[in-house]
Amino acid sequence: MRVIFIADVHHAFARVERLIEETDADLTLVTGDLVSRAFFRYATAWRFMELQRAIAGFRTRENLEETLDLAAQRILKSGKGHPQFSQAGEYISLSRKAETYLKKSYDRLERICASYSHKNVYVLPGNYDMNLRETSLRRRDIHLRCIKSGGLRVAGLGGADVMTPGMPDHLQIPYGKKQDKTFHAFLQESHPHMLVLHQPPYGYHDVLPGQGHSGNHVVRDFLDESDVSVVFSGHHHEQWGASFSNGTWFFNPSNFGRTVEVSGARPGGFFFDIAIEKKRVAAATLRRFEKRGIFDIVDYHSSGKKMETLILDEERYVLLGGRAKKTQHIEPIRQFQRIKSFFLNYETPESVSLIQELRAIYRKIHEEGMEVAFDLLGSISFGIAQESSDMDVVVYMRSRDCVLDAEDTCGVPRPLAAVFDELKERHLEVEVCDSLDLDRVMQAIEEEDAEDGQLQRFIFYRLVCRPVNLRVVKRVETLLLEKDRLRRKVEEGLEEYIQVLVSSVRHVQSFEKYKARLREREIEIPPDIEEAIRNYLRG
Repeated sequence: MRVIFIADVHHAFARVERLIEETDADLTLVTGDLVSRAFFRYATAWRFMELQRAIAGFRTRENLEETLDLAAQRILKSGKGHPQFSQAGEYISLSRKAETYLKKSYDRLERICASYSHKNVYVLPGNYDMNLRETSLRRRDIHLRCIKSGGLRVAGLGGADVMTPGMPDHLQIPYGKKQDKTFHAFLQESHPHMLVLHQPPYGYHDVLPGQGHSGNHVVRDFLDESDVSVVFSGHHHEQWGASFSNGTWFFNPSNFGRTVEVSGARPGGFFFDIAIEKKRVAAATLRRFEKRGIFDIVDYHSSGKKMETLILDEERYVLLGGRAKKTQHIEPIRQFQRIKSFFLNYETPESVSLIQELRAIYRKIHEEGMEVAFDLLGSISFGIAQESSDMDVVVYMRSRDCVLDAEDTCGVPRPLAAVFDELKERHLEVEVCDSLDLDRVMQAIEEEDAEDGQLQRFIFYRLVCRPVNLRVVKRVETLLLEKDRLRRKVEEGLEEYIQVLVSSVRHVQSFEKYKARLREREIEIPPDIEEAIRNYLRG
C-alpha cells in the first residue's frame, strides 16, 4: 500500500492537483491548513484581525467561552450606545464574507479531487480551516471519522488548540479541553492503524521555540496505550521529519504550500511517500514537488528498534532546515557543477524519457535479484538530450555480479546486456563507458585506500555525473563523507586529469553543442554563465 501525505497546503491547490496527477498512490491525504487566509485581500484580513482584538477585549471581560461572533451579536443587541457597536457590525459582516471566500476555496479543491475520481483522496482541516462538513469537501473530510483503506483503519482529528488571527473562530471545528472526552471516545472506538492529525501528539514533532512541547495530551495518552502503526501530523512546519518509537512511526513533512514565518520564507512542496506492508511501514521518503519534477530528499526505514536515515539530496535537505556536512570541492568541479545546474533548469522531454527508460531497467533487473545503478554522462547528464541522443552510462553493481576484466572493469552482466540489446532494437543506443563494483569501492573507503582505481573513478563520476537509482549509490557516498580526508586526497589527485579533460577539443565541442541546443529553443544564456563556461574551459 502506498500513501502520499501532505500537510499545510496554504492554498497551493494547483500544486496539489499536479501531485495527485503525477503520483500513483492507494491513499492520498491532503491535510490542513488547506488555506492560508480567510479573505482574498490582505488589507481586509488585517482589518478583520483588528476587529478580532477589539471584540476579544470585550469578550474577556464578559465571557471567555463564547465565540467572537456571539460576542459581536451581544454587542449589537445592546444597542447603538455600546462603544463597540459599529465594530461588532463590521466584524459580523466580514465574518460572512470570510465564510463565502473559504467555501469558494474548498469548492476549487473539491473540483480538483473529483477530477481524479479513480484515486482515494481525503482531507483534514487545520486551525486555518473552517468545519469542512459545511463545505463541498464534506465527503472527503476525515475529522472525527474512521475510513478503511488497504485493510487498514485510518482515523482523523483536525484543528489545533490555538487562536488563529484572521480566521472567524465560530467557523472552526471545536478544539480544546471541552473536546477531550469526544476525542478520547472517538479514538477508543475507531482503534486506528493510522492516525491523521493536524496538531501533533505531545512529545512528537511539537516543539515551539522557547516554549517546549505543545502537542495534544489526549492523543499522546491514547498512543501510549494503543498499537497505532503510523501517526501523521503537520502544524509545526519546522518540526519536520520522521520519528520511530515503540513500534509507531510519526511523520511531519513540513509545509506543502509556501509560507512566510518569523524565521523567513519556507518555499513548500514537501510531502511524504510511504510504503505500507503487513500494516507496518516498509519505507518512507520525504520528497519535494517542484516545477522540474519530484525530488527525493531523505529515506527513513527501521532497523530493529531503531530508525535509520539516508540523506539523498543535501541541497534540498538544507533548504528544508536540516544540517548536512559541507563538502569543499576543487575549483574546476565547483565551476562545472554550477554550469551543469544552469542547464538542468531547461531539461528536455527527451532527457526525462531516457532517464525513465533507465529507471525501468534497474527495476526490471532488481526483480531478477540484481542491484544496479547508473551514472549519466554527456548531454543526458546536462538534461539537454535530443531524440537522436545516445545514453552514455557508468554501471554500478555488487561483487556477486562483477567479473573483472584486464582493465579493472566489471563486465556487463548478461541480464543487463540483454535489456540494452532490447533498447538497441528500438533504436536507443546505450554506451557503457565504465562499470564498477560498489562493494569493492566501499571496502577501499573503509581501508582508506586512496590508490584503488575503482574508488578514484567512483569519486570522479560522482563529481560530474547524474545518478539513476540514487539510493544504491548514496549509501556508498554517505560512507565516503565519513572519510573526508580520504575524499579530499583522491579528489586533489584527480585535478591534473580533470585539467587535461577540460582542455580537450571534444570537451570544448560538447559545451558548444549544449549552448547551441539552448539557443535553438530560444533560451538566452546569461552573461555570468557564459563567463563561467569560458573560465572553466580555460582551466
